[in-house]
Amino acid sequence: MFTIKFLNQKRTETALVNMGKFATRPIKALKRIGVTMVMSTLKNFESEGRPKWVPLSPMTLAMRRNKNKMSAKILRDTGNLMNSITYAIVDDDTGVQIGTNVKYAGTHQYGGKIKIPARTIVPKHAKVLSFMIGGKRVFATKVKQKARTVVIPQRKFLMFQEEDKDDIRQILVEELMGVVKDTKKQIGNEGSINQS
Repeated sequence: MFTIKFLNQKRTETALVNMGKFATRPIKALKRIGVTMVMSTLKNFESEGRPKWVPLSPMTLAMRRNKNKMSAKILRDTGNLMNSITYAIVDDDTGVQIGTNVKYAGTHQYGGKIKIPARTIVPKHAKVLSFMIGGKRVFATKVKQKARTVVIPQRKFLMFQEEDKDDIRQILVEELMGVVKDTKKQIGNEGSINQS
């Protein structure tokens, strides 16, 4: 709780204007909150979920090995999604939004199904395809692949953690105390602003 006492109307007006500016356009606090939430989201990627995400499927791991991608990190195949996380000040400078513009982000955030149509695979740089089936090497000039549906599990990366809520409260208190300090400087010795 704050107690504000003024002995002068002009100083009272100054204090109320300063508090009003903070209440209606807390841009500095919102920027700090935005950075805090981006950092928290990056921790989600580094920890592979908080709580832990569903592990990669054996098929995904095999595909990464075939592409010589050594990373088995979930949602970090190329790093595009993780590196796209950003924040924006919104609603006439009264809110902050954390997100990404990567098209496939929603599929990972909420889970989903991807329908893959039937197709024929042909070699690009060789005369035949070579692959293993049942431990035996097989050669083919083309392979027909049936239509299928791939289920992508939900892996929430944009989410508040309990410590984020505490950090946001702390940011708001610090920013408000900064306004109080600035107001004390402006009003001088007449009157007082105290936190209890």
